[in-house]
Amino acid sequence: MGTTQGSVRWGIERRLEFIEFRLFWEGHVNRGDLMAAFGISINQASTDLNRYLGMAPGNMVYDKSARTYVRGDCFEPLFLKPGPASYLSQLRSISDGIVTQEETWIGQMPAFDTVPSPVRGIDAHTLRRVIEAIRTRQALEVEYQSLSNPAPRWRWIAPHAIAFDGFRWHARAYCFTDGCFKDFLLARILGTRDSRPSDIDDSQDADWHTHVTLKIGPHPGLSDAQKKVVALDYGMRDGKASITVRKALLYYTLKRLGLDTDPAARKPSDQQIALLNQEGISMSGHSPPSPS
Repeated sequence: MGTTQGSVRWGIERRLEFIEFRLFWEGHVNRGDLMAAFGISINQASTDLNRYLGMAPGNMVYDKSARTYVRGDCFEPLFLKPGPASYLSQLRSISDGIVTQEETWIGQMPAFDTVPSPVRGIDAHTLRRVIEAIRTRQALEVEYQSLSNPAPRWRWIAPHAIAFDGFRWHARAYCFTDGCFKDFLLARILGTRDSRPSDIDDSQDADWHTHVTLKIGPHPGLSDAQKKVVALDYGMRDGKASITVRKALLYYTLKRLGLDTDPAARKPSDQQIALLNQEGISMSGHSPPSPS
């Protein structure tokens, strides 16, 4: 019986997926690529390539002059689900210094650059304490600097999640001082002091557990040709796209999309998209989190 996709062990499957990644994105793969990426022997690399050929003979052919396998004309991935988000996220991670090229599956880097973002001053020990508190259902005493007070204040919070708004990381927590669930910027937690068991039920954080669907479309002030290209840019179908977001993150989402202001305040070519179901979006999500 021949080898099938479902009968391949996980380690081997990862290497076969790597073969498809290189074939799809770069058009070629050889034994040296596998050896460098997985630290395997030349014999194992040859075995993997031959195994892949047996499973998908039309996906790659050997180029004797280049001494490498190249993508076949009838290439159809068996293990890889090619997605631009995965490839581009690897480039972004390299640019941000999170990983090196050698830690990704990208062999030949395209020329690229990214718009730099300010480095957020999150302390590793603070982040660890917050994550531990979430995992063990603990309340933390934190020194927090808000913009509504001239000096930092100590307060007790019970964090139950962390969230990224596109620019900054927050702890979603119950604030014992204000008696409600709210967001705390991790970079503004200047220190932690004590902890204690918490009986706060995070299921009571209605804004965190409630999801809102935004329906967007091309700005009505654009020409028909401009509307078509905006629809392509945002992956719209029939001139519409849906974005589902937690109500606790609604304000940040609207801000990132430029939908937090009156559409008439910006030129259609600058705004590009419009919120189609504005009346169905709760206005409570349109205001920024209350100052902490």
